[in-house]
Amino acid sequence: MLNYTNDYFSNFSEKRVKERTVEDALYRVREWRRIYETGLQKDSNKESRITLQEAANLVKIPKKTLEDYIQIFNKVSLICPIQDFQNKKMGFLRTFIRKNKTKIKKAAQAKRQSQQESLNVKIEESLPQYLKNQFENSMTYDIKEGNQKNDLNFDIKIEKLEEE
Repeated sequence: MLNYTNDYFSNFSEKRVKERTVEDALYRVREWRRIYETGLQKDSNKESRITLQEAANLVKIPKKTLEDYIQIFNKVSLICPIQDFQNKKMGFLRTFIRKNKTKIKKAAQAKRQSQQESLNVKIEESLPQYLKNQFENSMTYDIKEGNQKNDLNFDIKIEKLEEE
């Protein structure tokens, strides 16, 4: 019985034979997203929306695996370009992520912070501009109203002076 369990578990320590290259996985992910976003043309020339699961079935890779690939690509792209790993296997990227976990966390935090700062800058720039525009528009209206009143008042004063 002990011999049976040793033989059974010895197969699990071996690597998978059919491991995808980064280039192939990247192509499949892009194809999956393209199919999902553009939809499919039916025989009546009508484009129909399909789900992510249906698009994954067309690409012939499970949806969960494709989503996992996206996460891997996003993490790796934080610290270096994906094109550097085109000829490597996906397992290499997984170990690369494990080894560079702290760099990835710091890069992700820096990216979030820069996005937040740029968002704050946009808000700061747009709010004062909006208020300035509102103020100028309201002042313009008041000035025009005031000018009309002043012109009328001036005309009335001139008429009164002429009468006297």
